[in-house]
Amino acid sequence: MKIKLFIPALLIVVSAYSQNKQPKVYEPTWESLATHKMPEWYDDAKIGLSKHWGVYSVPAWAPRVEGISYAEWYWNKMMDPKNPTYIYHRENYGDKTYDDFIPQWKAENYNAEEWAKFAKKMGAKYMFITSKHHDGFCLWPTKYTDRNSMKMGPKKDILGEYFKAGRKEGLKVGLYYSLYEWYNPLYTGKDIPYAGLIKVDNYVDDYMIPQIKELIDLYHPDFFYFDGEWDHPEPFWKMKEVVAYFYNEAEKRGQEVFVNDRFGKDERGKRGDLYNIEYEFGSELEGLLTHKWSYWQGIAKTFGFNKDTDPQDCLSPKEFIDKVVMGVCRNGNFDINVGPTAAGIIPEYEQYPLLKLGEWLEVNGDAIYGNRTWDIKQHEGDACFTVKGDYLYAIFLKWQGSEFKLKDVKPLAGSSIQMLGVPGNLKWNWNETEGLTITYPESKARPTSCSYAWSFKIKIK
Repeated sequence: MKIKLFIPALLIVVSAYSQNKQPKVYEPTWESLATHKMPEWYDDAKIGLSKHWGVYSVPAWAPRVEGISYAEWYWNKMMDPKNPTYIYHRENYGDKTYDDFIPQWKAENYNAEEWAKFAKKMGAKYMFITSKHHDGFCLWPTKYTDRNSMKMGPKKDILGEYFKAGRKEGLKVGLYYSLYEWYNPLYTGKDIPYAGLIKVDNYVDDYMIPQIKELIDLYHPDFFYFDGEWDHPEPFWKMKEVVAYFYNEAEKRGQEVFVNDRFGKDERGKRGDLYNIEYEFGSELEGLLTHKWSYWQGIAKTFGFNKDTDPQDCLSPKEFIDKVVMGVCRNGNFDINVGPTAAGIIPEYEQYPLLKLGEWLEVNGDAIYGNRTWDIKQHEGDACFTVKGDYLYAIFLKWQGSEFKLKDVKPLAGSSIQMLGVPGNLKWNWNETEGLTITYPESKARPTSCSYAWSFKIKIK
């Protein structure tokens, strides 16, 4: 009887000890903030779903060009007589101001639960949304401006519904936040009409920083993607203080969080838990193997919804999956963006490649989730490499036929090799001259369950 009572009592003592563990305290200095660690959950997750949604989803237009054309920059572009958006706006809306679009943003079909289920179905492990873009319209009931989705437009706490739905589905949930606002008189010093403005003495101290703290205290985001920092150096924005607050509040809750690298003018790629690479994908990725980074791109050539988007402007499932694989093998995550309509519907042309990714991951997820970069090399020919424990995964972006060859991969002697999604083991041979040859029998049909890229599981230790 005494033994039975003693064991629970001991567990209570141990639990109390662990709960009384003092949280780490971060100081608002680069030296202190640099000691923060990127959470393992993010490195394991690999794939996230981003959404740009706001007042700009009402006009929803940017000119179709060969490169990128951001529809969420509508207000900024409609003010420039040299930009096609200036002409488009006057031809379609006359003298209407950007703020005249606010009452038209109803978000009548917004269903955060459906969005979260979609994110999970496409294989995302986390999701995030624009809490406030450069137009200054806030997607939560902030007390620092009436320019928000509870007082105007949708009349909803969009973020509140978003966080509740995401966490119900077991996803990590984060936020995008723009430090600057294009035409806020508090920021620009120019006295122009700006719906919902509540006047304070200082834009950063009395408006921006309190808003970010409000978001942290209300929603406990798992991460922040800051943006709109480029006008001023970090001391103007006081981002060291902001990040220290975020870290310290998370420490109190035992929450593992992170921030990106956009703290001020010329700060990108220097500090932060994560480096954001936006719409670039080339040789510059080779230098990021020692610091966690994410590749951030829309399915279409925009972040916000552009009603003039043609499906041929969008990434195909094959192009998209190739980028996911090439990024993951180089220590990156892929943050894919969709731009919902003003009503809150994700366009079909954006859903399609994402759902195809989800299907591919059902078969090949073991080669992606929880894996790390191989320290020997990241790719060879048509193959990209990831590692998990004692296993190397070779993901071929092109079908090789009856023989898949890898010069620099040596399996553990006597071990087996499998292609994910294909039952049974495959024959293989390794020699000093040719390296590894994996034989795919001609009698076996080419697998259709993973028709964009093919993953081999190879024991190397």
